Amino acid sequence: QVGTRSRAPPVRSGPPPASASTSGGPGGLRRAMGIAGSIADSPLRSYLQNEFDRVVKSRARLLYLHQIQQLQPPQDVHLDLRHLATLWKLDRDHDGSVTFEELLEFAEFCNERRRFLGSLDFERKLRAQCVVDLWEVIRDEKGEEAFADWVVLLIAQGEHHQTFAASPHVPFMSGDAVMTLYELLKPCQIVSQIDQQGFLDLLQQIGENMNLMSLQSEELDDWVPVMVVHRWSRRLVSYYAGLFRLLGLEPPKTSVQDISDACGGLA
Repeated sequence: QVGTRSRAPPVRSGPPPASASTSGGPGGLRRAMGIAGSIADSPLRSYLQNEFDRVVKSRARLLYLHQIQQLQPPQDVHLDLRHLATLWKLDRDHDGSVTFEELLEFAEFCNERRRFLGSLDFERKLRAQCVVDLWEVIRDEKGEEAFADWVVLLIAQGEHHQTFAASPHVPFMSGDAVMTLYELLKPCQIVSQIDQQGFLDLLQQIGENMNLMSLQSEELDDWVPVMVVHRWSRRLVSYYAGLFRLLGLEPPKTSVQDISDACGGLA
């Protein structure tokens, strides 16, 4: 019988995430994506630079997840900055953080897609396009491994892994990072399956079953082995890819529009 501890979930550090659908910019801004030329050569570049400067916190000039979710796209442009496939596309080198160059490149991608797909229901079509691009990666085991590596980096938000005397050779992630993963999984209806505390307890129980930690060690109360988070994330994306195969939605068999129509919630 695996024991559990009753405790409140850890308090998340950093600012709360933006709403799932973020829009805005100053009321006077009338520059929407879909322009004929390059974003880099337009006034939108200055707007993006100002937004980046407004939310960046690190001396290395990197945006981590909580800062990314504070970005306000130009007026009439809606982006879901909790959507994992969108975040994967935004983070070009998949190191868990975003530079201004990556933000600008993503804006160019969005601009090109808006010209091609049109403005009608663009947010959902963009999510579907990002899913298509992610599929090209996760369709094999190497890609699943790369995605799981990235999820660990994304939710850590620059936080270094820790080791403890109770498990000296095991790197751990904080409960804050686990709660960030939980927030990212809300669009997948995780809330209807398990609450925050239950999710943390579940990952810790897995860690004990893998002989990576002991639930009796108080110093590990709010920590989870990195290996557990990585393995859980890989199984998640493996299921995600399997569902696409089951539904017959593997690109290029189906178009972006077909994927958007068939699984709007997933995509």
